[in-house]
Amino acid sequence: MQLTAVKQQWEEKGYVILSEFCDREEITQLREICDRVLAQVIQERENNGGYRDVTNIAYLSDRKYFTNDLSSLLILLEFIAHPRIISLLSGIAGEMPLFHNTQYFYQPRYTSWQGIWHRDTQFLAPEIELEKQRMHEFTGVHFRVAFEPDNCLEYVPSSQKRWDTNAELAIRKGDNPTQAEMPGKKKIELQMGDACLFHAWGIHRGTYQHNQPRRTLDIIYSWKGICHYSPPPPLCFNDSSILKKLSQDARIFYNHFISTYQQFWEKLS
Repeated sequence: MQLTAVKQQWEEKGYVILSEFCDREEITQLREICDRVLAQVIQERENNGGYRDVTNIAYLSDRKYFTNDLSSLLILLEFIAHPRIISLLSGIAGEMPLFHNTQYFYQPRYTSWQGIWHRDTQFLAPEIELEKQRMHEFTGVHFRVAFEPDNCLEYVPSSQKRWDTNAELAIRKGDNPTQAEMPGKKKIELQMGDACLFHAWGIHRGTYQHNQPRRTLDIIYSWKGICHYSPPPPLCFNDSSILKKLSQDARIFYNHFISTYQQFWEKLS
């Protein structure tokens, strides 16, 4: 898709599917890296009280996962900062995006379940007025790539542009936020190698099927402001030597991230 078409659909619907964004070689390489981190996390969880049937891990770029394999960390970081992603996001935003976090989604081991309908803004803003305020402070963005066919995301198109209808709010803030019949919902279907860009403030949810293989890398970016109330951790960038080993484009991208959030990290040190 041309940037003009991507931007138009993003602004109207709040999501865009980019078919065949990654080729098989890139998928294989990234999946091997993410699966090794996943195996390590699962082992740590089992060693610390047993396995929990959760469906994603975060902070894949933490240096602790790559103690003896720096090259894999560099490959992951280069993909997150790849010019074909950053130029796309910059074209939509009108500015360079900020890195925020990573997630890796996988199928539950034992039980299928439905996620809650939500906007990402709601998790640290229980009051409606505070959530509305934060929706305007900056823009959160998910960019995910499917390593297996993935139809586990449901999204309400155009909901990123407005507040909830009464029916939507009754589900999202009600007693049963996993209710299936959200008005206007659309199932997002990705084939292996497809990417999906979607607005984190739009109404959406995940569904989780234990008998359906899933491996999806989700990268979270932001623009038009910063997440001052929950700044992302520095992770591997506590090691200043990491930047020196990256490409020039990647260094520019991560230096933007570091310079933006350094003030918050210094307060924690």
